[in-house]
Amino acid sequence: MKKVWIIISCVAVGVIGLIILLSFTLFSLKNVSVDFRTSKSNIVLSDEQIIESAGFSYGSSVFFHGKKDYAKNIENADPYIKVINIETVFPSSFIIHISERQEIFAIEKDGEYLICDDEFKVLKKESDFTSSQNNSILLSGIVIKNETVEIGDFLDVENFVNVFSTLYGFNYPLGQQEALIKQINFKDIYDETLKENQLSFELKMFNGQTYLIKNCNYGLTAKMKLFTEVYSQIFTYIGKEINGGHVLTEEDLKTCTVEINNYYDYTSHNENDCYFNLILSNENI
Repeated sequence: MKKVWIIISCVAVGVIGLIILLSFTLFSLKNVSVDFRTSKSNIVLSDEQIIESAGFSYGSSVFFHGKKDYAKNIENADPYIKVINIETVFPSSFIIHISERQEIFAIEKDGEYLICDDEFKVLKKESDFTSSQNNSILLSGIVIKNETVEIGDFLDVENFVNVFSTLYGFNYPLGQQEALIKQINFKDIYDETLKENQLSFELKMFNGQTYLIKNCNYGLTAKMKLFTEVYSQIFTYIGKEINGGHVLTEEDLKTCTVEINNYYDYTSHNENDCYFNLILSNENI
């Protein structure tokens, strides 16, 4: 019986030794490549520089690498790089899957404009910024908690809801949002009925219209869905009479404000129920 245990122990030690040997020979890291999942118009680093910035430990087993640290090193080397993941290709290779961070928001802080992606990573700074239909959307009214901000930092923000992602879910890609929305302005609005401040935001459109989304922390998806419907159909109201017998014209609708809100009666309505008002010359229509 003792001999059996000795044999089993020797076999176990041999297997463990073989595994260790294979880990540091067959499974040692030898090759790393880069795979871009998106365009790379703003990424200045070459594939070789991206790989070098990671600080890979070549020759060690692919099983024992700190991939999160590698990804962080790469992203620190170029703010426009987002590492999706680092894939292990057995027996001895890594593939770095990369996407390019997009310039989505422009935010003023301390006299300069921070150009950020949807995660509020600061991609660059500009001394001056004018919103156009092919650059970042101007964002105002949010609170930036960072005392100092450098390129590559992530902003810690308050008074914000992710309008971009919500519209993206309704098939409004970045280019279309930039072409439509001049500015998103967040602000607290006091609700006379509920006797409380509610975070709201204005969508200032390039066509002259304003869409006021009230109480945006409640039922945001439904309200943005209603926004897309009203925006696409608003000019069908031309020729309709409003209070006082005024007949709506194209010029009226080009400069109107559309207020979108939820119903107060929560017993009969849920967060998916919302309505809109047309506001013209400071009067509800």
